[in-house]
Amino acid sequence: MENINNPNEQELLQSLDGDIKLLKKELNETVKAIVDGGYSNFPILLAHEEEIAIAQKVIDKKEYKTSFSFSASTMEELVARKIILDEKKSAFKKQFTTQSDSFCILLVHKESMKFIFRKKN
Repeated sequence: MENINNPNEQELLQSLDGDIKLLKKELNETVKAIVDGGYSNFPILLAHEEEIAIAQKVIDKKEYKTSFSFSASTMEELVARKIILDEKKSAFKKQFTTQSDSFCILLVHKESMKFIFRKKN
């Protein structure tokens, strides 16, 4: 699912990986709360450097001294907002299910907007 086109994107992904490693406990708690709370079986984390108007911010990069802030959302919300197209929903669910041991992260950046999966443990 990941296609690295340029060196800037590679640096961006390395920075994101560092933040995920640092925040693994908090991200796991967020995903667990979404599922256990009955909100969705398809929790999605949005990683962003700038403020975004979608999803609920759960980790502020200033507070945690990370490169990215993280917000929590669900597949259903992103379908409703047409970020995930309705006709792609079943393919997305399949991809999500086959990577159940990973965080589903939507990277929101001026140079790149893409879904990536990163191991939870």
